[in-house]
Amino acid sequence: MASSKGTSRYIILPTRGFVATATTGDATLSALLSMQSPGLATLKRSRSASPALKIEVLASLHENGPKLVEMTAQQAFELGLNNPGLRVVPEVRYQVARAPQVEVASGKKAFPTATLNKLRLSLVLKVGALPVPEVTVVAFTNFAKRIGAKGVSTAKGLVTLALPASTKTLERVYLYAEHTAWPMLLRNVPVNGGPLALPAIDLAFRDSRVLAHAPFKPGDGRGVKVGVLDTGCGPHAAINVAKGVCTVFGDRDFEFTDTRGHGTHVAGVIAAVAAPFNGLAPAAALHVYRVFPRNGLGASNFDIANAIDQAVTDGCDLLNLSLGGGPMDPVTDEAIKAARARGTVCVIAAGNEGGAVANPGTHPLALCVSALGFKGAWPKGATQDEDVTTPAGHGKSYIAAFSNTGLEIDLTGPGCGIISTYPKERFAVMDGTSMACPCVTGAIARRLAKAPAVLGAKRDASRADSIVQLATAATRNLGFTPARQGAGLRT
Repeated sequence: MASSKGTSRYIILPTRGFVATATTGDATLSALLSMQSPGLATLKRSRSASPALKIEVLASLHENGPKLVEMTAQQAFELGLNNPGLRVVPEVRYQVARAPQVEVASGKKAFPTATLNKLRLSLVLKVGALPVPEVTVVAFTNFAKRIGAKGVSTAKGLVTLALPASTKTLERVYLYAEHTAWPMLLRNVPVNGGPLALPAIDLAFRDSRVLAHAPFKPGDGRGVKVGVLDTGCGPHAAINVAKGVCTVFGDRDFEFTDTRGHGTHVAGVIAAVAAPFNGLAPAAALHVYRVFPRNGLGASNFDIANAIDQAVTDGCDLLNLSLGGGPMDPVTDEAIKAARARGTVCVIAAGNEGGAVANPGTHPLALCVSALGFKGAWPKGATQDEDVTTPAGHGKSYIAAFSNTGLEIDLTGPGCGIISTYPKERFAVMDGTSMACPCVTGAIARRLAKAPAVLGAKRDASRADSIVQLATAATRNLGFTPARQGAGLRT
């Protein structure tokens, strides 16, 4: 992330491994040790008689491990040139792996400004006619050309759209409810008609998650520690957080609570307890690591590595990473490797571009998850209709149109129309490999809890290998190719 003074943030780590080892050269170790405290670090120039190189150190994960620094590109070059035992890695950011919404065309004005009028729509629940706030409304007068307008409903369920006064009918209206109701797609909507009705979320509804897995029992997952690296969690009475941590460097708010809803939804899929809604492994010990900053930017590779490192130290068995999209970077790569070497397995979303698997889901030592659905597992007219693909698999299953696929896929899980928790005691429906990932993580936690020999084994690479074997053995084959479903559905 570049600053106003021409500097950017970089992560410094050894050329091999997450931390320096016995084989690390003395000069490299000395350089790392000189950067263990925040402040200005002075490093010798091995190839020049020029003055020492001064680097601004922001944070250090280990005295002999990763450092977050701020410097110019020229300083980064000189640091690497004078310290061949160090890697200088740019800070990169990953995004939540939630399925994208349909958008209006950008880059040019769709309508002449003089013809625009403020058209108001009212959104209510089908039963009770209560207003529905925080609904993103995307309305099209010409869907093929993506011409239309977008707005968000107020607390009174009202949304104002800038459309030509001559508009009589909206070709399509997407209603992306953030919580409380199902997202809906309406067609040929008269602008002067009555309120637009959305079906409320029923916690007893059999969504794709319920259809995919065996019934959730109160003791499922007992003894297993699951780490969730996300936007935070809660507050929500249905979720018991055993430990919550913020690993975001530079945030003034060091709480792990959730202001975006995504992490709460993910955590609830795994371990919520709110009959008739329950997570897949409600007895698992849930550890929450907030890696997304409050400013809305993506999760930094340094903060993700920090969270992985802390979670392993905390004894987590499984780590859920419902995020991705950046380039594969050495910092995240080494953190995943280090976790695996210490007996912890990362479960990572494949991404939602409908193409190749996104990083860090491509990592060979992680379990990568694609998203599936079961046709019709949502109210009539819900937006999930648009993600159905053919040919169908067994039991009306399909791999979601948005799901990334490829030979890196290890398992598949339900990620279409998934009901789960949302901050402040609410519930929401979300889509994405973000949702499929915790379904798989929760299913693995259930299986691991029933394998005490593996759960109690020495925390090393062999233990992690055994967890992966449990995860991928005796799965349900849905009839898709390995590039789409991996080993299948972990039930």
